[in-house]
Amino acid sequence: MSPEISILGDFNVHHQLWLSSPFTDHPGELAYNFAILHDLEQLVQHPTCIPDRLGDTPNILDLFLTSNPPAYAVTLSSPLGSSDHNLISLSCPITPIPPQDPPKRMCLWRFASASWGDLRRYFADFPWNDYCFRVRDPSLCAERITEDLMHFIFLPGTMPGLFSN
Repeated sequence: MSPEISILGDFNVHHQLWLSSPFTDHPGELAYNFAILHDLEQLVQHPTCIPDRLGDTPNILDLFLTSNPPAYAVTLSSPLGSSDHNLISLSCPITPIPPQDPPKRMCLWRFASASWGDLRRYFADFPWNDYCFRVRDPSLCAERITEDLMHFIFLPGTMPGLFSN
């Protein structure tokens, strides 16, 4: 995965084909070649410079070049104060990276070494109705059974190391 590149600013460059300018200047050609060379897309699509002299035309002089166009939304608004440039707003939804659980020790059970005969006798003699099924909550019943089994069953295991989730 390559790093994301985003470059924005008032470039004051002109390019007929790329930026719909009335002419192409040398800085405009350089900016265009740079964007192509680095696979950047220019997201500002409407004029950002408002003409303040007779004969001037609206131009896209403020650029936002990025290698990840789908991640951004560009909005133009009226100029602030006496500026001759429209206000450009960029939005980029950022989602936080969820925290990772710390590695945990896991027990590897050795089922082949379990005392299955003792377990069967235990199940046969256990007072299930008195101990577990007096509660109506199935989750609580399952929790009680699990606790009891883990307490009385003999199942050898090892704790070899840390495992990540």
